Amino acid sequence: MKQGRITLAAKALTLPVTLALALTGAVCVSPAGAADTAAPQAQQEKKAPAKSPAKSPDKTAKAAPQKPAAKTTQVAKVAPAKKPVGETIEEVHNKLDTLARAKLRHMNESLRPCQTRKDVVHNGNEFVARYLAVDPDSLSTDVHDAQGPGAKYVGLIVYHEQEYESRAATKDAALAGDFSVVKARRVTEIIRYDKGKWID
Repeated sequence: MKQGRITLAAKALTLPVTLALALTGAVCVSPAGAADTAAPQAQQEKKAPAKSPAKSPDKTAKAAPQKPAAKTTQVAKVAPAKKPVGETIEEVHNKLDTLARAKLRHMNESLRPCQTRKDVVHNGNEFVARYLAVDPDSLSTDVHDAQGPGAKYVGLIVYHEQEYESRAATKDAALAGDFSVVKARRVTEIIRYDKGKWID
């Protein structure tokens, strides 16, 4: 009798629990059933290959060395040296020397009689051959400041004009003979320098 009452009381206690589970949609699973359902899930997890984690870029990898930018060397521009305003006395003197040498060459070519065109005269019992020439070794020049208006410098050209003679019994012998200086005169020419040139 007592056992029957205990059974009824147990059923009365489990009935509300069963109703509550039915209403919430929960499933009552026995421990054995839970073990059976856990096993297939574990097998599925074993079959699925484990995905290797994506490799993150190695921040510690050394970056490729970069070539240093080529250095551009700046060359300083050097301004050309300015010529001094006006000519120096040395430059003016050099111009005078050049002019004087050219003048003497022209004189030796134009003098008459000259070395290439000698003059021969009959003087008593002999013939005399003669010519004129300017001695290039006697040339000297000098430059002075001009004292008056119209020129900046005054130049001096000094040289010796010489007369040569040869005497012999015949004309041909006189022309082919040894000539010697019989006369010499010192010549001084004065020229002026204006507007960058010597005016003869």
